[in-house]
Amino acid sequence: MSLEIKVVSASSLQNLETLGKSDPYVTINFQGEKKKTEVQDGTLDPVWEETLKWELGTKPPRADECIDITVKDYERIGKNRLLGKATIALRNVVHAAPGTPLDYDLGLLDANDSPTVGTLKLTISYTPPAGASTGGGRSIGALAARSAGVTSELADGISATPDGGVDAATVGGMPQMPQQRNRDKLSSAKTKFQIRVRVVEGRQLMGCNINPVCQVSMNGNARQTKAHKGTTTPWFDQIFFFQVEKLPAEVMEDYLEFKVCNSSGIRASTLIGSFKCEVGMVYDQAEHAILNRWLVLANPEEPTPTVQGYLKVCVAVLGPGDVCPDITARQSDQDDVEANLLWSAGVHLQPATFILTVYCAQNLPRMDAGTMQTLKEVLGIGKASKELVDPYLMAGYAGREVQTKILYTNENPEFRQNLHMGFLFPSMCNVIKITLKDWDRVGDDDTIGTALIPISAISAPGENGYLPTFGPSWVSVYGARREWELLDSNDAEKMNEGSEEGCAYRGRALLALHTQVGSYPPSPTTALDNEEFNRIMRYRGTRKFILKCQISGAWHLEDAGKPLEVEVSIGNFGNKLENTMMPSPSSTHPSNPVFDGCKYYFLPWSGAEPFVTVHCDYEDVTHRLHCVNHITAIIMTVKKNLHSLKSLLRGRRYKQEEDKEVEDCIQTALSNLVSACNMALPEVDPVRHTETSLDRHLRDRRRLELDQMKTTVLKVDTSDPQQVVVELESALDTLEVLAQEPQSSIPDVFLWMMSGTKRLAYVRIPAHSVLFAHEPTSQGTLAGKFHTYTLRKPEDETKWGVGGVLRASVWLGREEEGRDWWQAHQDLQLTVYAESYENQVISVPGSGKWVDSGVLMTRPKFSDADGRLSLPLESITFSDGWTFQGDWFIDPDPSVRFTADAGRNLFTEEVFEQQMRVPGGTWIPAPNTWADARGHPACARNDINLPEGWAWRDAWTYDLQRAVDGEGWEYTVESGLLGWSPQEKLYHVSRRRRWIRERHLVQKVEKHQETLPVDGWEYAPLFRLQFHALERKMDVVRRRRWRRRLVPTQPGLPPTPRLSIKTEKGDEISQLTCPRMYVISAERHMYQLRAHIYQARDLPAGDKTGLSDPYAVVSFCNGTQQTDRQNATLCPTWDQTLIFDDVELTGPVATTRSQAPDIVIEVFDWDARGAPEFLGRVFCSPSVVEASLGYQPHALQWYPLARGDVTQGELLASFELLLKDGEELPMLPPTRGDLFMVPFGVRPLLQRTRVEVLCWGVRNMATYELQSVTRPSIEFECGGERVISPIMANIRLNPNFDEPHLVFDVELPKEELYMPPLTLRVVDHRSFGSKPVVATAVVNELHKYSVEPRAARRKRKGKKTTLALRESTLMTVLMKQDSTASKHKDGPSYSRPTLNHVQAAREPGTVDTEIDWWAKYYVSCGQSERAGAYFSKGYEKLEVLAGALEDESRFSGFKDLVDIVPLFRGHGSHAQEVGEFKGTFRVYPLSPDDSEEPPLILDGFPSPSPQEVVARVYVVLGQDLAPKDAGGSSDPYIVVKLGKMMKTSKDNYRPNTLNPLFGEVFEVAGTLPLHKDLLVQVWDRDLITSDDLIGETTIDLENRYLTRHRATIGLPRQYHVSGGNKWRDIELPTEILKKAAHLRNLEGPVWQSQPLSLTLSGVQYSLTDFEPPDSVLPPTVGDSKERLALYVLHKAMPLVPEHVETRVLMHPAHPGLPQGQLKLWVDIYPFTKDPLPTAVDITPRQAHKYVLRIVVYNVFEAPLQETSFVGGEKMSDVYVKGWLQGTTNVQKTDIHYRCMDGDGNFNWRLVYDLKMMEAEQVMVVEHKEHPWSLHTTEQRRPPQLTLQLWDNDLILRDDYLSEMTLDLCRLPKPAKSVGGVGPSQVPQMMGDGDANSVAITMLDDHTNSINLFEAKRIYGFYPFTRIVEGRTEIAGKIEMEMEVLTEEESKLRPAGQGRDEPNMNPKLAEPDRPATSFLWISSPWKSFKHILWKNYKWYCITLVLLLLLLLFLLLFLYSLPGATIDYLIGVD
Repeated sequence: MSLEIKVVSASSLQNLETLGKSDPYVTINFQGEKKKTEVQDGTLDPVWEETLKWELGTKPPRADECIDITVKDYERIGKNRLLGKATIALRNVVHAAPGTPLDYDLGLLDANDSPTVGTLKLTISYTPPAGASTGGGRSIGALAARSAGVTSELADGISATPDGGVDAATVGGMPQMPQQRNRDKLSSAKTKFQIRVRVVEGRQLMGCNINPVCQVSMNGNARQTKAHKGTTTPWFDQIFFFQVEKLPAEVMEDYLEFKVCNSSGIRASTLIGSFKCEVGMVYDQAEHAILNRWLVLANPEEPTPTVQGYLKVCVAVLGPGDVCPDITARQSDQDDVEANLLWSAGVHLQPATFILTVYCAQNLPRMDAGTMQTLKEVLGIGKASKELVDPYLMAGYAGREVQTKILYTNENPEFRQNLHMGFLFPSMCNVIKITLKDWDRVGDDDTIGTALIPISAISAPGENGYLPTFGPSWVSVYGARREWELLDSNDAEKMNEGSEEGCAYRGRALLALHTQVGSYPPSPTTALDNEEFNRIMRYRGTRKFILKCQISGAWHLEDAGKPLEVEVSIGNFGNKLENTMMPSPSSTHPSNPVFDGCKYYFLPWSGAEPFVTVHCDYEDVTHRLHCVNHITAIIMTVKKNLHSLKSLLRGRRYKQEEDKEVEDCIQTALSNLVSACNMALPEVDPVRHTETSLDRHLRDRRRLELDQMKTTVLKVDTSDPQQVVVELESALDTLEVLAQEPQSSIPDVFLWMMSGTKRLAYVRIPAHSVLFAHEPTSQGTLAGKFHTYTLRKPEDETKWGVGGVLRASVWLGREEEGRDWWQAHQDLQLTVYAESYENQVISVPGSGKWVDSGVLMTRPKFSDADGRLSLPLESITFSDGWTFQGDWFIDPDPSVRFTADAGRNLFTEEVFEQQMRVPGGTWIPAPNTWADARGHPACARNDINLPEGWAWRDAWTYDLQRAVDGEGWEYTVESGLLGWSPQEKLYHVSRRRRWIRERHLVQKVEKHQETLPVDGWEYAPLFRLQFHALERKMDVVRRRRWRRRLVPTQPGLPPTPRLSIKTEKGDEISQLTCPRMYVISAERHMYQLRAHIYQARDLPAGDKTGLSDPYAVVSFCNGTQQTDRQNATLCPTWDQTLIFDDVELTGPVATTRSQAPDIVIEVFDWDARGAPEFLGRVFCSPSVVEASLGYQPHALQWYPLARGDVTQGELLASFELLLKDGEELPMLPPTRGDLFMVPFGVRPLLQRTRVEVLCWGVRNMATYELQSVTRPSIEFECGGERVISPIMANIRLNPNFDEPHLVFDVELPKEELYMPPLTLRVVDHRSFGSKPVVATAVVNELHKYSVEPRAARRKRKGKKTTLALRESTLMTVLMKQDSTASKHKDGPSYSRPTLNHVQAAREPGTVDTEIDWWAKYYVSCGQSERAGAYFSKGYEKLEVLAGALEDESRFSGFKDLVDIVPLFRGHGSHAQEVGEFKGTFRVYPLSPDDSEEPPLILDGFPSPSPQEVVARVYVVLGQDLAPKDAGGSSDPYIVVKLGKMMKTSKDNYRPNTLNPLFGEVFEVAGTLPLHKDLLVQVWDRDLITSDDLIGETTIDLENRYLTRHRATIGLPRQYHVSGGNKWRDIELPTEILKKAAHLRNLEGPVWQSQPLSLTLSGVQYSLTDFEPPDSVLPPTVGDSKERLALYVLHKAMPLVPEHVETRVLMHPAHPGLPQGQLKLWVDIYPFTKDPLPTAVDITPRQAHKYVLRIVVYNVFEAPLQETSFVGGEKMSDVYVKGWLQGTTNVQKTDIHYRCMDGDGNFNWRLVYDLKMMEAEQVMVVEHKEHPWSLHTTEQRRPPQLTLQLWDNDLILRDDYLSEMTLDLCRLPKPAKSVGGVGPSQVPQMMGDGDANSVAITMLDDHTNSINLFEAKRIYGFYPFTRIVEGRTEIAGKIEMEMEVLTEEESKLRPAGQGRDEPNMNPKLAEPDRPATSFLWISSPWKSFKHILWKNYKWYCITLVLLLLLLLFLLLFLYSLPGATIDYLIGVD
């Protein structure tokens, strides 16, 4: 692949020579590589004919690249001068045919881009790689459109309408979607379809503070999602099913409508937007589905609908045999969304264009290795380029990308281009992505950095909104470390691409954006002329800014093994590795990290604190940043008030008396917010600031939003705290949006922890947060304030680690504002030192001679700390405003003075004993007997002295914890060359062993520091390693620091000090550097930190057992301490105080009080092997306490622990920072051994508390290590006390514990806020003593199990029986419901009366045979028309629940007595639920005044042995089942499983239905808790293949059995002793009431007989309260006493009523996808030998066979449809056709021919068989779906009879005349005569006459209607109707008789069809029709007589006479010749 350019010639070049002519040559630059022609001497029309060739490797050039051509005049002396220049775009070259040369005749431009007369001729040819396509086949317009951001489909197909919109034919929804027209393959018969709709999410919904809800409707059926509060981007993720059975063509024309509404609005204003589409549009797609597509919502009520938001949906249309595709909801961050948009027809979407003007870029980093450039420089070939980057800018929006040209080897490129991105407006993409890239000749282009511009931040919707606009403004890009690396890591790539936070500034670009609506861009890029480029120069003007940073401490560091320093930078300013910027004192001096005595290291900056300043030049955009800070201040206030309010509301669970405090908090929060909204925004200074259009828009928008917010807040109902919280959170969201500033030209501030030139950790600070302002509300929240910054490691993917902690004060302001910083810090004194390091190396190792030259000398003799700059002392000069004070002096770094044991409390001394021998000889001491680990000579172990303040812990011992033999020896051949071996060999000649001895600190002394030599040298093995004070044998290099102080020459604010380094000649400055700056505070105070670490809860599991061995590590300033380790717990209680003494902090006490250093608390899991595992971290601020002002203990608080972005666990602690300056501190906390405890006053007030545990059992335990859990026990731990349950015998036989009642006493806090959690550990006892922990759980809210202690209740009520005791009795009764006797106070002889159902049935009361259970169900569902007279007779309803019974909030999931606690197993985030614990707890304090041992609350439970129960499962019906057959239907049946028992209705399956009526009762027996899960499945029966599971649901019977809500059998509303509602419980209502009152500690019931009433808990109830005198009671009700008891149970007790629950069916293979619904209920009985009550009969109603006989006697006034062609009279051949709707039995009468007057006579009988369900008034129609179907499908429909009047035609189709449709159950009364027929019988004619139906029904008024099945027979006259021009009119009348008979009656009274035999009941005579009624073709004589002769008699006579006359004439003429001849001849 190559590019060849042939330079042919030039003409008319300008002459720049004074004497002679120019010597022209041509230079061509392509992809950064320059080539030039030969020089043509002395000519203005040169001819070269030279070919220049570029080898392009394997990467083809881009079409938008350019070739730069210059023609210059060669000068032997001086600079070559420009003759002309030109640029060629490569687009036409790369799209031309391969190898085809293109000729160019270019006009040349001068240096000012003005045309000259000169021209240049070139020929260019491009050879692409083999197989590559040049794109020559595509149109340039399409290519341009694609580059401009328009897809090829849009470019080729979209046509703009005159109004600027897009033609609906091309974007109306589906032109971009591949369509498959499969409708032709669909059946022409009715087919069942299922439409599945998944509503995923919404975005950019119009409105503010809306609560969106989505409604999906089809054919009037609507489904609705849950409402989401206060969001415009709701995540719905809900699925809906629609079942239809229609003709496929009709289904394809049905509409799906999606509506998104605001649930808090009023009906007319709720609609946000809607989308409507045909089902066929979805069916035409691949797989008949649209998956994760975005619907464009519009308001159809608008004249021109506009976009109101976007809705993401999945829709699938499933017909027979179709397989549902994966409609799982997916979230994607991809921006290519326009290709996935679907529009409704008529939505006004306009083509639009983003015009992004790219002016220039700055400060781009090095991106290339520069190998070739270095080689050029070494070989002297050409000139090496230092700008190793070839940048171009790429902009992306909505999946489109456009890029600028490439500017080679240019770190500050000027692009001068407009980028055009086309899209459809409005678009839902919310981000414009700006990416700076580096072009690479080989491989993919590298990403320099990325910036995102949110569309929401640069535009606003609505009436007061504005289109996206931006700039001109600088956009900073960020990415990985700025320093070039050969191999970038994956993290670096993510940072550069913007998927993760960038850790370094990588340049910025000057951009502007504006939007054009109405057209697409003609081309992707256009050039920017000089005038437009110069117009933005005012936006590029900069001002002087200064960044100040005072660093008071750095701790929590890891040992780097090298000196560390802190660098502060903003942009490229302050980056010490950038040699192109003016130097600033931006870094601290390198220091060795010092161990803090426990775990981490710190930098010893004692005395003087580093002070760095960075001078920078940036645009003055402070007016923008001040606005951001102003709104941020409001956000901080709202967050603070919201946090306080939430804390109070949480506390209300414990203290109800704090309502007044809550009210005050609400008033404070709202008033503060209103005051903040009233404040004026910062003003713009027109002199200093340059505003853009976006600045003005943002100012207006912020002001408008703040005013609206104020109005909303003033209307808030302050009486509802939760509503106030919602409004504050909504205001917070709005403020955070307003705080966005996209035009922040000033880059972020970076603080880097560095080691030499290596960057280790960083923190990124937004510039606005540290920006100074004179107005406090406009100042950054961190400006000039000490803050604890957490450093992050760039390579840390988990984001768990911390690279260090810095306490620093950062301040950014204009240079003239620098004086304000010093005025605010008057206690500080500035100290400046010039610094240089003297370096030396050892000449020969071991010689001890140090020199400053040689091979090892890699640094200058005098240099900076990194050795990069040469800093001779005599060459350093000061800058203006500064002067030296004193001479150079040696000042060693204090960090090298610290000894190895500095900061440690325990230290191990070590020394190695060495011996030697000849091979095979005896070991003798080596010459160097004692040595260190490196073999250097050391003191003998007995000569090692003990430092001051230390004491030995033990004697010297040799170390056996290494790879050594039994005596500690390790062997080798040659020390230092080969490794050591623990086994002795003959060839070993050296051995050694390590002697160790521990010493510990016994008293505090001054920090141990090495005594430095007078000369101040520091030693190290290499320059890049850590230096130390004392010389060692292995040290090769050394250095010492020289310093010289600088002082300002004038008072006032001094300039930034800089040092100039002059050359050896002394007259030139070779480089600049900066001195070190420090500040010394006049105020220094000593503090003592007391960290009270009490406990933690809900920690993540660190071990595979699911537990942890946690300990806490506390770091503060230069110290770290840790607590004791707690073993095997997730809720440790440390109860420990860590004291940090003598903590020195600089600055006033007031400053420390508000800006104290943060404390870092980390929790680790200790492991016996390996490093501790990190569990969580939290940063806390201490409370500064001055003892002189009175000491008040600081209460404990819960702090959340976090690992990265995930929060799990909490820490209960408090932190007090006590001022020590001469003040007497509070007493030290009490001790526990050597440890300090949390002191009284701080620790919670404890009390002796009893914890009772009902350890009922475990359920659903998963296997552990491939073995089942069979013998578990549970360990309960709370507050340090533990109790262990007995071992379960066998979980398979009984998953309950034999002795479930456990008790332990523990000291627990009185305050429930501090209540520790309770931890459960399940241990499985296995063979060989194995006891693994198989599961764990934590009960956090233990306070909800608190009950009132006995003594307190006795004082309050004066009773000994407590509610808790009653609760315990409840469990006993529940568990013993199967027993025949219960122990009461009356003694064991008391026996409970039982209900004798046989006897009860004999009680007065009759059974109403017309009333069944289905009537009760239909009335309860609101379908009274199907229930007959059920409700009018006084019968009760039941509750039809919309969900499962346990989901009802009033029953609390049946966990009121026995809770379910999920059990987990796993490590950290991999923990999984592996089972359930069933049990409960009771927590109550023990009174010290109670001398007796209080009774146990949970005592009295029976032995939890298995309980046998019988469950009756009543399955009512199924709804919307998922189809399983190829025909889109199913043959469902029920399977019920309980344990090993299974019942099925397979033999009684329901064929061909998705909404089956089951009406099945299944009775299964099982044992609780072994068989606690009742499984109800719905299967599809298949004839050949195996049956398919449709769905299943699981019911926990144990939960229903163990609840006080009595969920075993639902209580009916009435007590019946017979009939379908007969009492089915084993206990009478009076018995249930007595037990329920006793269990709830209620007094009573006390009965009164006259009148009948009872008193319960002081409340009297009488029967008349529930049964008024005028009430209607069914005849089957029982005893009044039982009725009253039942009424009271419903009134006073929260018991489960009689119900039908709706359970969702799920499929194991499709989790989360509903497969339909099942309506059922379950009755649970204890197993007994006695017969159970009779089950409720829910058998589906059966249809009865009837015969409908219709006798059509006469028809009157029938429309005369035809005109006789003979007689011309109007007539019709009338007959009547009739059928029952939904059936195929169509019958006709005979034909009354030639009906001349509209009256027809028939006497014809129509006979129809039908099946009727009288109670529901529906007819059952059976038919087969297909001819090959084995079973018929039932359909229920109203019994509608249709009679039609027709006109018979012999040849053509019969003509329709009129019709009527009669509902046999709602017949209008017939007329008694023909004259009585009128509009009164046609309801739709009673209004204005408009109608669209001919059905004669009485839908509203049933009082005048007749039910034929009740009347049996009806006779009279009815009208036929028809519709003419939209109006209903009567078109004929019929006299008929309708009779309905049962099947038996029809056999007794037979009748034939028509007038066939048996013609009886009644006998029908032949109709008396006129003689004119006949068929003309079959009766010619009648036709002549009655048609011709009647109408044409005289014509006929005349015709006959004429025919006779004609015949006579013919005969005369025939005989005349013969007669004439005979006459002439005379023949006779």
